[in-house]
Amino acid sequence: MLVINQPLPTKGIIVEEPEVVDIISSFLTDVKSINVRGFLIKIGKYNNENFVISSHGVGGPSTAFILEELINNGVKVILRYGTAGTLNGKNLGDYFIPLGVSHHYSSSLYQRSRGDIVLSLFPDLELAYGLYKTMKENGRNIFYGSIFQSDDFYSESHVSSDDAVDMESGTLFLISRLKEIKSASILIIANNRGKWINYEEIYKKDAPIILKFLSGI
Repeated sequence: MLVINQPLPTKGIIVEEPEVVDIISSFLTDVKSINVRGFLIKIGKYNNENFVISSHGVGGPSTAFILEELINNGVKVILRYGTAGTLNGKNLGDYFIPLGVSHHYSSSLYQRSRGDIVLSLFPDLELAYGLYKTMKENGRNIFYGSIFQSDDFYSESHVSSDDAVDMESGTLFLISRLKEIKSASILIIANNRGKWINYEEIYKKDAPIILKFLSGI
């Protein structure tokens, strides 16, 4: 392995940025760090259970790389706690659960399947529903639907038929399916056509909710 060479906890959270790894891991105890090749990984305890929190970078290829390392070192359940863009200017600051992924046929996802078969990409139903129910019970605004996985952040103006856009959830669902692990995404609607909200404050407020949910499954 190029980044991780040790057994990992079975439950993990992946996020885009090292700064968000620091936010979420601040709620853990007995924290150990790995910082290699631009990936920041924290291993620690929440409610006396071990978790791994890892950055995945931007886009499918970077996410695929770290997913392989996490899964090959023992992670069986992975949540992507990330951000997504709205296509209509609505729901900024709300949460979104992607239930399906659309993408360009010749996207980075093609490398895993090839041929003329386009695999259906979806989260683990129990994880997705559990996240939705948990956030509702905690008074958070949350909706669900279809997400478009983009390979080019600055070229998304043509996307119009999905509920949100990100760059990683399809990769997570594809590799999870091929590797036979459970995964889901919970995304903060954080930007509209390149205009961002302060989503780090949402992570600081809600990370314990996500950790508590994951510790209960």
